[in-house]
Amino acid sequence: MRLKIPILIACFCTFYFLSHSAGWLNRTDKTWGFAVFISDITKVFISPSFLVFLLDNILTYLLFYFLYPNKGIIVTLSLYLLIGLPIMIGLRFVVEEVILFYITGHHNYNPKYLTLKYYVFDNLYFTIYYNFVSIAFFGVQYERFKKLKEKELKLQARNAELSFLKSQINPHFLFNNLNNIYTLVYQHSANALPAISKLSDLLRYMLYQKDDFVPLVREVEYLHNFIDLQLMRYDYIPERAINIQADIDPAIKIIPLSLIPFVENSFKHGNLKDPEHPLTISLKIKENTLIFKVGNQKNENRKDATGGIGLENIKKRLELLNPAKYNLIIDETATYFHIELKMVING
Repeated sequence: MRLKIPILIACFCTFYFLSHSAGWLNRTDKTWGFAVFISDITKVFISPSFLVFLLDNILTYLLFYFLYPNKGIIVTLSLYLLIGLPIMIGLRFVVEEVILFYITGHHNYNPKYLTLKYYVFDNLYFTIYYNFVSIAFFGVQYERFKKLKEKELKLQARNAELSFLKSQINPHFLFNNLNNIYTLVYQHSANALPAISKLSDLLRYMLYQKDDFVPLVREVEYLHNFIDLQLMRYDYIPERAINIQADIDPAIKIIPLSLIPFVENSFKHGNLKDPEHPLTISLKIKENTLIFKVGNQKNENRKDATGGIGLENIKKRLELLNPAKYNLIIDETATYFHIELKMVING
């Protein structure tokens, strides 16, 4: 939070002007006119009282600015009431009733009212009245600062969580696919080297893209490479029905790595030998909505003892980046698993 003394001075001048305008507007003598009005304004704004109250407001603002954020309202108000107000009243007395009296020979107050009790109580009212400007100004500024700080903290927490979720994706993906490639190498499969090449391309995409959103065409290319990599590890031709829209607008963007976890889950846990229940993957753009569907028959003989983080991970990322722009439906039975993801996109 920065000091904003020039803006405070402008606010105080406006408040001071409005406080005296009622007297000018109700003036009934015959000397009233624009020239007299300007003269009265000039006298008010060069008067010692105005300068004292202006200085008073600046000091009060500084008191709240430096104390309130660290010491709280009780300490700040206590110092203001017990130390600040007496100093302000004493300052006005020294300026108007000592220094100016020495220079001009005239008191600002009528001498018959110039008693300690009357002077203190009268100036207590005026000091608090005019200090309202600096206290209110600080209050508004501090509330705005707190709201901005809260937004900043939430943004930092959001970015930290996203970074953590992204850091989970690579090891999870790498662990699964290295196991697959290990099997291919162990079996002396001709697909081993192409699989390593595909994995290299995929890891390059994962490691070097840092944006929250990437072109959908890149994500689809990544998806095709991922599917090819998965198909290489089978010693049979998996039953599948893949329908991914080809003509995609390059301007459309999507959360990176937001489609892979669903496909990976199907390859990992699906039964791909049943022609009546093939692995289904479809992606299409309808108006301004991306519709992505994945379905597979469950393979009862393949249980993941450690559990996976992919699906939970992507759900958290979608919630953080697109809380109001996505709808994920998971339909799971004892034998079948199906997801439908709809995301609002901007092309």
